[in-house]
Amino acid sequence: MWDRIKQLWSKAPRPPQTLQLPEQEQRALLAQAQQALDQGQYAQAERQAHELAGSSIAELSEQGMRLLGLVYFHQQQYLQAWPIFQKLAQRTGSVKDWFNVATSATLAGEIAQGASAFESALKAHDGSDESPALSAASMHLYYACALRDRSEHAKAFEHVQVLRALYEKLPQTDARTLELRNFPRLDAVLDMMADVLAHSGDIPEAEAWLRSFGQQLKGSSIHKDIAQAIERLHRKAPPAPPPQETAAAATPGTAPASAPEPASAARAPLAEDSTAQQSLPLERQDKEPRLD
Repeated sequence: MWDRIKQLWSKAPRPPQTLQLPEQEQRALLAQAQQALDQGQYAQAERQAHELAGSSIAELSEQGMRLLGLVYFHQQQYLQAWPIFQKLAQRTGSVKDWFNVATSATLAGEIAQGASAFESALKAHDGSDESPALSAASMHLYYACALRDRSEHAKAFEHVQVLRALYEKLPQTDARTLELRNFPRLDAVLDMMADVLAHSGDIPEAEAWLRSFGQQLKGSSIHKDIAQAIERLHRKAPPAPPPQETAAAATPGTAPASAPEPASAARAPLAEDSTAQQSLPLERQDKEPRLD
């Protein structure tokens, strides 16, 4: 029994010990940990980040915690990453830390926690006196991608609508204009939109939605971008279920009834439920867009 307790204790994450190093050496350790993370040397990065999290220097302690969360995030260990980011965000209140909670918690399957953190990130963004590195448009895009990756397509569509409103207000959507406004590239936004709309249950309506969106945009390559998005929409749509045989056709010696019409590929079911075809609220606009 005691041996079992000792084994569990040795595997349990321990709180960081106070780092007893001069500040210059701690900063050198931070640089080494960051380099290890960049090179995929996760064991080293985790060990050094854990040490830094125990620094008595607030700035270095926060950077150590952030780096530790990123070590887990890069390894897709989202369940370990998001509580670290949350503890850090409660301490700093920064946009990037709350947003890290939103994406990592969502990818860990903690959808409610992710949604709450996303709202906190938006509030921090709107209340910031400085220009945050992440724009509101970028946050809506990346959060929608996390929801998409968890097959939360209806929730992701709410952010699709916000992004549509944001991009329709732009005077141009060329790469230079988007970069100056800290907006994501249009092709990245359209890719995510197509992925989400592919699970709407109504591909013709989704295609019409994309075409309507394209008509509101200003730019030299809009037609090409929308055409590529529509191609992706059809490629990503789940296959229609095969038609089922009728009872008459299955009975020997009985003339089959007229063959049932095959399920339309344009009416693909949601990935989560192959028996029910639910459409996303394609015209729902219940969130006011947030401009930077």
